[in-house]
Amino acid sequence: RQNLINLYKNANTAHPGLLIQRGLEKYDENDQKDKTKHIQRICEITTGKFYQNAYNRWVKETSDQKRFCSIILKLETRLFIGMTAGGSLETGCSISHTYGVPYIPGSSIKGVVRAYAQRCQFDQNICDELFGVDSNATNPLGLSGVITFHDAWWVPKSAENPLIQEIVTTHHMDYYGDEGKTPATDLDSPIPNAQIAVQGSFLFVLSGQPAWANVAINILCDALSNHGIGAKTHSGYGYLDIDEEAIKKLRRDQADYQLQQLPENEKMLAKIKSMTEQKIIDEFSKDIKKTRQKSNFEEYRKLVLEIHREKIDKWANESKESNKWKAYCNILHSE
Repeated sequence: RQNLINLYKNANTAHPGLLIQRGLEKYDENDQKDKTKHIQRICEITTGKFYQNAYNRWVKETSDQKRFCSIILKLETRLFIGMTAGGSLETGCSISHTYGVPYIPGSSIKGVVRAYAQRCQFDQNICDELFGVDSNATNPLGLSGVITFHDAWWVPKSAENPLIQEIVTTHHMDYYGDEGKTPATDLDSPIPNAQIAVQGSFLFVLSGQPAWANVAINILCDALSNHGIGAKTHSGYGYLDIDEEAIKKLRRDQADYQLQQLPENEKMLAKIKSMTEQKIIDEFSKDIKKTRQKSNFEEYRKLVLEIHREKIDKWANESKESNKWKAYCNILHSE
């Protein structure tokens, strides 16, 4: 073990969870410099291709909207989650054992959403369906809910690093240390304390019947926007809001993954149906040479005309110098 110390000190990458639980070499209650330096090192660790590939697989596997409902929420402030996991470091974070990246446990998400729904006085029957029923005299084993709350994945590149150092200042150390036996006074010296927080965005995924999943995802958004999640929510930590730009990319990726699962003829039909007006204009005007190289060009042209005929017919009155007119002529050349 002693022979590994120098290798450990000089390592460029490491698992943040391992560093949190086992990385602090020495602890001095009266000198926090080593602890702060260690936390800074943990927060400098970035995610790599290994996690990016795993995240992409998760997006792909949950892209079927008949089974899953997903959304990306961005932290408005910072998040404290799993703070008690740090041992002697006196701070912690929920870190994926496999990937070394912070996540929000599905059980925590379900608990917050359930508490928020009950606080907002949702119909008890709806709450029982969504979240299940605890064991009681009528149901000794309890009943599971119709919705599964999966762990929330940190979105790659949503921040420079997933972890960030946060300073929390304890003003009455003795008061908190002996559970209030020592009175808190204005003469107590504040003590800055380095903590590990999370920044960036998270992908939330629920699975279940689409109607119920949509209800649950709406409650989830309201709960995390108005109530927050994790520790110190009363101090403003742990609040999230919808990340519009990230959701647009997510929906495009999900559509692409679903498209890849279709047979070739259905795949082409789905692509044509999703084409924007500008996409059609470009393909049949300035990019017409490339479009004509398609092995199934004639079939492709006819399907574009059949599906988008209404908008294509409107281009007949455009200027003959415009791309719309050129596209119109190239699509209808054999009509």
